[in-house]
Amino acid sequence: MSDDRLKKFLKKIHDPKNDIPLYTTLIVRPGKKIVDFKIKKEVANILRVIAHDEKKAGWFVHSFHIPIKNLGLSPDSKDQEILHVLTNPIKIPTKPTKDFVEDILRKYIDILPEKGRHFFKTQRYKKKKEMQTGVKLKGF
Repeated sequence: MSDDRLKKFLKKIHDPKNDIPLYTTLIVRPGKKIVDFKIKKEVANILRVIAHDEKKAGWFVHSFHIPIKNLGLSPDSKDQEILHVLTNPIKIPTKPTKDFVEDILRKYIDILPEKGRHFFKTQRYKKKKEMQTGVKLKGF
């Protein structure tokens, strides 16, 4: 049921005939049997899709959807150009999008190509743990 809704959503944001801007999709964890999903709007019209799988408990980040115009590219640009900009966020002209992509690269290591036009995936499913340095004070 929700798999169909998710496919309709992806089809809608990747269709150039719609009134909404064209998006590029970064899939973090695809999920097997998605029961439900929620769409959260982040800064600069970036969408975060969190999903709930039938087998696993809890919610996880399914994908991020970034408008192509935020990357400083035209909607008809090739996947290689988009991948080059996503892996080098210094070239992104808008600061909020640049910070968001840098955060994604910090957490999920790298962005790789995926089957389909304007679809990409991250190298890791889980966030990379941030190492804390320094001394922690013991709580009372």
